[in-house]
Amino acid sequence: MPLLKSAVTLMLAAALAMAAGAGAYAQTSTEITIMNGDRAIPASVVVPDGEGPFPAVVMNHGHGGGRQEGGGFERLANALAKAGLVTIRMDFAGTGDSKAPWTDQSLSSMISDSNASLAYLVANYPVDPDRLGILGYSMGGRIALTIAQSPDSPYKAVGLLAPSANPGKSLVLLLAGSDAEAERLYADAKSEKGYADYTTQYGQHQQLSLKWFDDVLASSPLEGIGAYKGPMLVVHGDKDVTIPPAENEAVVTAYPRASIVLVPEADHGYGFYSDQPDVSALVESSFADFFSANLN
Repeated sequence: MPLLKSAVTLMLAAALAMAAGAGAYAQTSTEITIMNGDRAIPASVVVPDGEGPFPAVVMNHGHGGGRQEGGGFERLANALAKAGLVTIRMDFAGTGDSKAPWTDQSLSSMISDSNASLAYLVANYPVDPDRLGILGYSMGGRIALTIAQSPDSPYKAVGLLAPSANPGKSLVLLLAGSDAEAERLYADAKSEKGYADYTTQYGQHQQLSLKWFDDVLASSPLEGIGAYKGPMLVVHGDKDVTIPPAENEAVVTAYPRASIVLVPEADHGYGFYSDQPDVSALVESSFADFFSANLN
């Protein structure tokens, strides 16, 4: 009986400790809609409990992924909240809860929606505009790199998860799978209907506009990377064949101040779409530690 009582006491103590820890890291998640011209942007804001102003991170999802990214972006936002950081993440046109058609999506529109989300966050939440970071996953990494090197960028820290950083022609070829298919898709986009029907490797059906192709083809995120002067973190997986290690390492070669984290057993899903607790934990802690160290 004393042993049982002792065990119950220990279990209760552990539960109370966990509850205390949860209280210390409590946060509030809000679903909002941001207007960017005529386009409505569904977004999620996570704010840690406590007194602001807080540092903040704008999270940009991958091609067709949406602001939840299979639940992985929500978990990542919660990890950043535990580190004392506000986050905002949004659905680009054609993804998630967005009512805008896929044909509205382009690199220009995604950059515009990301910037509009930041402006809304700073205007409406307890955020310190001098402590801002941007995070991008895959295509979102291309967006983050492009924004960060712009002359008016407010960002002090850049986090990249398997960023799409190759020249635009290489990206179109990667998505198409062959030169012939890339040419066919571009010809369709230039046709009277104004878009190409495209099916991703994950079975998603998309309508890629001529603007989408022209923006991507004109982009080369590493050419102007030297215009950004702050800290940068590149996280990538050793099993990622969509954005292979060499492409991630090219970012560090182009920007020697960047640090890199290799995630064992991670493919391009990074635990967002699979049950890989070790992968998820390393991705979340890497970005939480990075942004906390550079923005707090």
